[in-house]
Amino acid sequence: MRRSLLLPLASLLLVPAFVGCGGDEIPTTPPAAATEPADILYHLQYLAVRKDFKHAALIAPITPDVVFPSARQMHMDAKALGISLTPEELKGLGVEHLAAKLDELPGGPDAVNFPDYTVKDARLAYNAGIYRLTKGLTAKSWGKMRHMGITDNAAARQFGSQTIVKDMAIGFDGTKILNVSCLKKPDGTYGVSFMRYLVSLKGLKQ
Repeated sequence: MRRSLLLPLASLLLVPAFVGCGGDEIPTTPPAAATEPADILYHLQYLAVRKDFKHAALIAPITPDVVFPSARQMHMDAKALGISLTPEELKGLGVEHLAAKLDELPGGPDAVNFPDYTVKDARLAYNAGIYRLTKGLTAKSWGKMRHMGITDNAAARQFGSQTIVKDMAIGFDGTKILNVSCLKKPDGTYGVSFMRYLVSLKGLKQ
């Protein structure tokens, strides 16, 4: 990103603004839709630090086969890591009505035990799950995060030959911190289909 300082003025106007946070760069304006998996890092930095909750929808797929199981797993992982959402965050993410259910969501439609948990709610829970996991790192740590390798997720092909998922490792100080699965959406842009920490947050120096 920003490989040259000799960009036309029109191009410069399209580059998200960055400011220092403890000497590190964090986007101050919403990044454009991710055209490559690597772009997702800037979206996560922006979401985590700027707390623009509506931005999560830009990097989240909306198909039921993704949002139901991934929302469940991300919130379960966040609970295990001791990461919670504040009342203000629950409200901003639009999941106040799901607050008591987030840690025990079903992995798919469940008309018996969760009759009111619709696809719309699963999408909101999914967006909240992305943000909730980003809270495991401080703003300073997000500023230091860098790409540490992108690989093909061959297992994703079980959902169809046209399904493209790239696994991106991001971290800092030579340590891989997060694995982010980036799904290519029908419009050609990438979104986050899953996130998982690769290290224990308790022992992480931030």
